[in-house]
Order: sequence, then structure tokens, then C-alpha cells
Amino acid sequence: MSGREGQAVHRAHIRALMRALASEVLWPFRWRVLTILMMQVATQVLLLASLVLPWQLLQVLMTGQSRLTGWMPGIHSDQDQIAILLALAVFCFCAYALLQWLIRHAIAHFASAILQSLNKTRLVANHRLLGNRVLTVVLNALSSSVIALLFCCVIALLHPLLALLAAICVLILAAVVMHYYRYEKVQIIQDTLQSNVLTVINISFALGFSILVLDYLYGSVRPLLTLFILLISMRQMMAASLNGLVNFLGVVKHFQSINMLLLPRDRHVSLLETTDFVKRFESNTLPQWLTAWIAERYGHHMSYHIIECRLLHGRSVAQVLIQVIDESDCTYYWLLKCYKPSRENEALHESALLTEVGGHRMDTQQTVPMLCDHGRLPWCYYLLLEMGEQQPRWLNSEERKPWMAVLRQTLMKMPLSNALRTQYMATFASLPERMKKIEAKHFGYLTHDDQQAFQVEPFMQRWPYIIAAVEKVPYCLTLHNPSSARLAMLGTHPLLLDWQGWSYDSLGAHWPLSAKLYKEVLEVVSAQWPQLSERQEWLALSSPERASHYIALAARAHEFCQRCQTHNDSGALNMLNGIIKAYDAMSGVNT
Repeated sequence: MSGREGQAVHRAHIRALMRALASEVLWPFRWRVLTILMMQVATQVLLLASLVLPWQLLQVLMTGQSRLTGWMPGIHSDQDQIAILLALAVFCFCAYALLQWLIRHAIAHFASAILQSLNKTRLVANHRLLGNRVLTVVLNALSSSVIALLFCCVIALLHPLLALLAAICVLILAAVVMHYYRYEKVQIIQDTLQSNVLTVINISFALGFSILVLDYLYGSVRPLLTLFILLISMRQMMAASLNGLVNFLGVVKHFQSINMLLLPRDRHVSLLETTDFVKRFESNTLPQWLTAWIAERYGHHMSYHIIECRLLHGRSVAQVLIQVIDESDCTYYWLLKCYKPSRENEALHESALLTEVGGHRMDTQQTVPMLCDHGRLPWCYYLLLEMGEQQPRWLNSEERKPWMAVLRQTLMKMPLSNALRTQYMATFASLPERMKKIEAKHFGYLTHDDQQAFQVEPFMQRWPYIIAAVEKVPYCLTLHNPSSARLAMLGTHPLLLDWQGWSYDSLGAHWPLSAKLYKEVLEVVSAQWPQLSERQEWLALSSPERASHYIALAARAHEFCQRCQTHNDSGALNMLNGIIKAYDAMSGVNT
């Protein structure tokens, strides 16, 4: 499939997503949607009035006349005009604030109605928070388009040529976005648009002024109030158009949440496209370039056979198992790992780690692969690992579980240089640093009843003490997600393959939560305590039991910070009670 064909398929998927939203969300609830749209339009009208009325008030103070009050009978004095304009301004401002509040509540009720109609039993009650956010993005995209068209019509009634110029500007902006659009660039395009809002608005002002200057030169000058309304409408139209594009990209970015929360299962849409990186590892493409590249780089005197190829981590990392037979008929195995350019940072950390600890052995058995080579190609960053003479057997998620304790003990024993620790800590924020960014205002949007139900206030009272407790937990080599780490069996011992996700952080920071969390931690720490207690930071925790409480608390705090960072507020709120109990249990042990 060519690049243009791939883009056409992806655009067809976007159209399918929009059709699904229209048929499953907008049309069945059309009266709710229409009500919200009318309220959105009314807020823009009130906002425009809030800008025009002060202008008219200033005109009354300067000239004693106002076009808005001139048609009202019985109003002659300046005081009457000022009183009327002030009353209208206060009314418009209060009505604007009230409508904004009503819109938020209308969207919340709308999201609840959708979740009830879909009857998705796997959703928890707090998914309404995420549903509100996603539905707000969808409705904002629609309302911004309607508002842009409304202001374009206002401009067309007052100045058709300026309306044509404004429409051309919006079309050019949309064409530029479509030209640079790629799914993986959605966030970058959004950030670019939002950071250039003032630039686009200033350009529209400049174009509007140029048309008005031409009008003046040709003697067709409009009244001052009309010119003011034209410029404000131009500004609001461009702002609404930019918001519409940003929210449209937000709809595309949140398509998975839309599938989960707004669409029935039979209308789910996938926007993940087959990239050039993925195409290189298809079964009919891989042998065409890989064997020739390996032979050219590592010698033609050996034979190479591709045993297996896997695409991992959202198809952004490829692992290719290669069998090598040398001139003396000795067989051994290589693992080629290729990373997309967007994940090069992880690959660089992996190569730095394996350069230092590659070939590490535990109880005379190799537990870390040897790094043979690493480098950069135009389309990826690669590492070549030597696996040994036995063909690795991949372990699935169930088969990995019994080896987790052994894996963690291996990581705790592995020596790291100060340079490597400094490299990681300079790149990634530690758990205590991430915890200090969580403030009470993060959950300030909750109602008083919700805050009481989730114990937000008791949690935030304990939060500084929880941070102080986590700061006492020693740092250790770990993995971002040990439960999903790729393991291969070489005979009777495991070999860890996911070194791109290595982390140097508080022990327990990346420990997956479970009902047996404390028991798992205690098992690992107790087995290592004779060696650990020789170090001052561990000796300060006095016993394996007390240390395990601290580490289990760090595991919960890490998961809580992760959910807050990804705006998974429903999951974060459900963790508050567990963290409070874990901290109270630890405090009981300390006393």
C-alpha cells in the first residue's frame, strides 16, 4: 500500500468515526445536542454583547449619543443612557456566566444518559468523569464549527467581501492542517495550533483592517459601531475555527475513549494505521532486507535464518530472533531489536545499561543478554543482542508470574555505576518528585459529597507524610512494567529481554498492584535482607517487615501518580482509600 493509499484508508476510518458519532451519539440525543448548541451560540452572542456594550458606554461618555439607545422612546439624558447600558452589560455578563455553568451540567447529564443507554457493565461509576471530558471535546468540535459559521454569516451581512476573505483564511488553515496530518502527529499539531492562536487572530485583524482601509479610500465608510462589530466578529470567527480544528484533532486522539464510553461495540472504529516501520517487519518484506543487511555488516561467511519476529509496545518495537550458523557449524542465536525514532530515548538507555551490565550472571547463569552492537538507521535505532547457543522459548503472561520474584532479586543485585544512575535521574523524575506535583486542587472540581465519599480531605492531610515516607525507600534498578516484561527461557533459567524499560527509582515504584502486594514484597526483601542490611539506607528501615510496608506504600503512590498524570481520575479516586489504609498500617508498625 502506497503512502497516499494509506492516508486515504486512514481518512476513511476518520469518516467512519464521525458517522458513528453522528448516528449513535448526536442523532439519538438530537434534542439534547441542539439545546447545548443553542446555549453555546447564546454564550457567544452574550460575549459579543459584553464587548459591544462597553464600547457604546464609552461613546455616550464622549459624544452623549449611542446607536443602541437612540431608538428607545423617553430616553434623553446621558444618565438614562448610561444606566441602560450598564444594566444591559451586567445582565449579559451574568447570563453568560450562568449559561456556562448550565452547559457543563447539561454535558454531564448527557454523558450519564449515554452510559445508561449503552449499559456497559464493565464501566465503574466514576467513568462519568472521563465520559464528561470526552463528550465535551466532541460537542466543542461541533459547537465551534457552528459558531464559526454564525460569525461568518454576521460578517457576510455587514461586509460580503470581508466574509469571503475570512472563509478563505479558514480554508487555508484547514488545508495546512490536513497536509501535515498524521495520526502520530496529532498532539504536535494541536500544540502548534494552540500556541499560534494570537498569531492567526492578528493576521485576521490585519486583513480586516486592510479591507476597511480600501473601503475608506473608495469612499464607502461604514458607521463606527458596524466596523467594531465586524472586527470583533472576525476575531471570534478565527478563534472558533481554531478551536474547532483543535477539538476535531482531540476527537481523533480520544477515539479509544470514544469507543469505550460513547459507542456500542459493533460501531467501534480503529484509527491505528500501518506505518512504514511496521511494513518492514511483515513476513514477505522482512527477509528481503534483513538477511542482506546482516550479511553485509557482520560477514558473508555465516548463514542467517529468521526464526521469529514480534511487534511489541503498540507496534513501535520489533524483536527479531535470528539463528546464526558459523563456518564450523556451531549454532547460536541473536536478537535484533529495532525501535521507532520516537522511542529512541528508551533504546539509548537500554544500550547504555547493557554496555555496562551485559552478560551479568546470577548463580553462574546468564540473566542479562550480551550487547553485540547498536546504532542508528534512517528509520530506526537498533540493538543486536547475543542470546547464547540455546534457542529461547518465549514465556506468556501466566508463565512469567513464577519468575517475577527471581527477576526482582536479580535487579536488586545488579551493580550500577554512578554515571548510569545520574543519566537516568537527569532524564526522568523520581517518584518523590512526581508525588510533590500532586496538589489538593487536582480534585477541586468534585462536589462536596463526592469529596467526602472519596475521603479527599483525609488523604491530602496525610499526603505530605506519605511523601516523606516514600523518600526513605532506597533506590534500585527496576522496570517500568515488570508484570509484562518479556522473558525467554534458556534451558532452565530465564533471560530478561525488555531492557529498554529499565528504571532507577524508589524500590516498589513500578511494582504492579495486587491483593498480595505486601506478601510479594516481603518475600523478595526477606531473601535479600542479609546483603541489604549492610547498606545504611536499608539499615534505617530496621527490618524486612517495616521495609516491605514502605515499599508497598511506594507502589501504591506510584500507580496513583500515573493515573493522575494520564487524567484517569476515576482510577485515581478509587485508590485514595487503599493508600490511606496502607499508610495507617505502616504507621501502626512504626509505633
